[in-house]
Amino acid sequence: MKKIPLLTLLLGLSAPLFAQTSEGNRFMSYTGNLSFSGSKTASDLTVPTRERTYDINLEFSRGKFIRDNVAHGWNVGLGYNHYKILESDYASSTPFLSANYLIRRYVVPSERVRVFAQGTLGASYRPSIADGEITLNTFGAGASLGLGLTYFYKKNWAWEATANLAGLNVTHARKEDEKVVTNVQLNGSFGVSSFKIGLAHYFGSSSSAFEEPPQQSLYAVGTGYLAADLSTLHTSYPMANTTGVGVGFSGGKFVSPRKLVGIGLHGSYATANSSSENVLNSWGANVRPFVEYYWPIAGKWSIFVNSGIALGYNSTKTTDTDAKRTNQSYSAQPNIRPGIQYQLTTKWAIAAMIGNLDLKGFYASKMELKQSNTTTTNTTFNFEIDPTYQLNTTSLSLRFYPGR
Repeated sequence: MKKIPLLTLLLGLSAPLFAQTSEGNRFMSYTGNLSFSGSKTASDLTVPTRERTYDINLEFSRGKFIRDNVAHGWNVGLGYNHYKILESDYASSTPFLSANYLIRRYVVPSERVRVFAQGTLGASYRPSIADGEITLNTFGAGASLGLGLTYFYKKNWAWEATANLAGLNVTHARKEDEKVVTNVQLNGSFGVSSFKIGLAHYFGSSSSAFEEPPQQSLYAVGTGYLAADLSTLHTSYPMANTTGVGVGFSGGKFVSPRKLVGIGLHGSYATANSSSENVLNSWGANVRPFVEYYWPIAGKWSIFVNSGIALGYNSTKTTDTDAKRTNQSYSAQPNIRPGIQYQLTTKWAIAAMIGNLDLKGFYASKMELKQSNTTTTNTTFNFEIDPTYQLNTTSLSLRFYPGR
């Protein structure tokens, strides 16, 4: 009996055909990220220095289905990074342009969900500009292989997430000065990287009913729960002589059979005292309003998606023999967390949130350093929208349903 390679089996299986990915149809997708940050440093002995940085990256893809569940097309990437020191009028910037041919092979588990493998081949150009002059030209060419997931929230509109699994690229850097220097580098990679999430529109002939599924659920409208986070009760680092404690609680109520609205509270404290007389004290707290959407899968099991925004504050003080450092930070961080829940009894359930899709958001901090007769302060702020999925932030919670 002949053996079939796993990748061929996964991508070659016949799948249910829905109109969005049938021959002759087209798609367009849009992804991007942006950030803006600034800092101010001042001391009793120096003039204040203010720095500003902003970065934006956009990518547009367009494709056509040359046969059912197989599409090819192209994408174009545009980017721009700018850095400026306000007091010196120094500025540098790095524009970016890329163009790629792409091909996709889709697998269709359900009417709303698509999984696809994507290959790209293309080129890029990135000049470095300082004080209005090009100082370095970087040309690149490469290929990549990745996986993607499409979820149709409407008939022809979908959220898409992609991640690279492997890549190979060549860069050619040419420095513009009295002596021209050319560097050629060959880089390869394997592993999940370049995670992106964006919006996609599929258009063409369509025959799918795309009706909303029945609102099946294990839970009734008005049912609520109280939960305790079991993941961060106590942390100890013997080598650093540091101990910490974290406590989290949350609660919510179902406003429909599959939608729950709630709020979470979390607090943490850490302390350290080493032989070198370094003393550290740190504490923080955040409040997080959230929404959870549930889908029953089998028996007492349900999967859910938890989305919310954490509003947080943290204070850290470090003292040693000749210096004292104080740092205060504020944050507003939106994130999305997938999870799975098992109903142990009528009133008790255990839930695991598997990883975290971090959308970044807003962060600001103020640091004050006192040494002898000198005080130095540094203030920073950053706003960023750049989705990143982290699997190492898995957490476990025990939930109590008092009204069941």
